[in-house]
Amino acid sequence: MSDGTGKGALGRSDRSGGSARGTAHRPLVALACATETWDGVAHAAVRRAYVTALEEAAGCAVVLLPGPGLPSEVLDRCDGLVLGGHESNVAPAHYAGPPCPGPFDPDRDALALRAVRRAVAGGLPLLGICRGLQEINVAYGGTLRALGTAAHREDATLPRDEQYLPAHEVAVAPDGLLHRLLGGTDRARVNSLHGQAVDTLAPGLRREAVAPDGVVEALSVAGAPAFALGVQWHPEWYATTDPVSRRLFEAFGAAATRRATTRPEQTPATLTGAKR
Repeated sequence: MSDGTGKGALGRSDRSGGSARGTAHRPLVALACATETWDGVAHAAVRRAYVTALEEAAGCAVVLLPGPGLPSEVLDRCDGLVLGGHESNVAPAHYAGPPCPGPFDPDRDALALRAVRRAVAGGLPLLGICRGLQEINVAYGGTLRALGTAAHREDATLPRDEQYLPAHEVAVAPDGLLHRLLGGTDRARVNSLHGQAVDTLAPGLRREAVAPDGVVEALSVAGAPAFALGVQWHPEWYATTDPVSRRLFEAFGAAATRRATTRPEQTPATLTGAKR
């Protein structure tokens, strides 16, 4: 599996295309980990491509957020939350859905489903990618379904970089968050590498884009006090060279920067609960 540092057809790791922001005052964003077991030992894992995209295209510093616990002070010290994709599926028990193929990740489910509403309620910018979009939907009471078609799956016989090239168009809803950050376009081409999808959209969420077959490709949290968007595709792979991907990360980075400049200054006493 590629770690996101190799150079691909669109210059995935071209560092010259990174953010122009300096590193001294970058907003700090939390990136949710998955749990993977290697040699019988549990590891907190993320793909390097997510970290690279957040650093270079969004201009953020990244802290990894392992599950399943969510210490209350962690999100309070961050300026954004990112829920990336993973091979695991959200377990049907969380949305009373029909059986669905695994693998599953109970630790990631526990972390993400707890963190989504906390982040939004606290005014923390939120970006969900692939599994992250599905987690947002489930956290607000929506349901998922397993896709019975290969139309949204990658061709595993292709090199990894080619699997992440655009695969189909999405129709962008007018006057939505995605429509605005993409400069008013009503169409975009995206990649497609997922086996689960939204079935019932949760109350309070807005459909931001759909695939030609009706699959929800982007959603937002209506009335959220800050940026709160999920996309079903993977913008992290070509984050600095694909225009759609870059705009997504730049918009999230700008929201995290606003949060960083308005968040009350925290002292060691306020972080630990110590009395002054």
